[in-house]
Amino acid sequence: MKKTTPFKAPSDFENELTEFSNKYKVLLADHSKRISDYFEMSCYNFVIRYYEKKGYKLDVQNLQGGKFKFKCSPTGLLKNFSYFKATKKGNQDVDEVVYIYHNATAQSAFDEKVFTTPDIVVSNSNTPAETKDYYSTKKTLSYIPKENLVTFCEAKHLTPFPELMLNFIGTVHELKPDCVDDNEGHLDVEHIAPSLMMSGSLGKPTKRIQISFEKRYYVNFFDNLFEDISVRLFLSKYGIKQIATLGKKSNKDPLLEDENNT
Repeated sequence: MKKTTPFKAPSDFENELTEFSNKYKVLLADHSKRISDYFEMSCYNFVIRYYEKKGYKLDVQNLQGGKFKFKCSPTGLLKNFSYFKATKKGNQDVDEVVYIYHNATAQSAFDEKVFTTPDIVVSNSNTPAETKDYYSTKKTLSYIPKENLVTFCEAKHLTPFPELMLNFIGTVHELKPDCVDDNEGHLDVEHIAPSLMMSGSLGKPTKRIQISFEKRYYVNFFDNLFEDISVRLFLSKYGIKQIATLGKKSNKDPLLEDENNT
């Protein structure tokens, strides 16, 4: 199968954003023209679709001037940007609710003064914390406290390389350490496991890293996200079942993997 380039035309991303806008009946605020930002928005849409396939009801939150406003920078207060609320009926009619943010800063699981900003963050609260103690000025940092962080994804408009994948595992250890231990018996939850989403295709060396990490840890590595085969994981019920969650490790179909990396 012919591989697509990891560098996609802006017009293709704009078409995807138009589809996103039409599907959720929202207008989009002016967004960046950087291809990396477009790719993040596209991956954000994949995560939204994942939760839809898992049976969650998605509702747009916090429109700005009547428009959905993506957060295309690590800086800025979360209350000034839009996000999604995902709701699913739970046991005893108690709803499970999470909130899906773009570029939300998250607090370390080990040190309350250490932070990083994943591209996509799922929180169990829509009330971010704030502190003026982070920057050297009195500028306010808006962040997701460690007790509210459910999961996260990184979107990289890059061809996969070993250091990128190993650095991602370091981020998982800092934010969701339970996902990088070998212990079984994790909670039976369907939230997507920490995931690295890449536009380029895995080569033989990086494919070995993916297989090793997904076998050991509760993580996902998605490559070649411009191909229909890769996107299919997020769009079909069968594909969704292959994706690692906080409750189970990845179980990707070998045939799907072979076809995706031929």
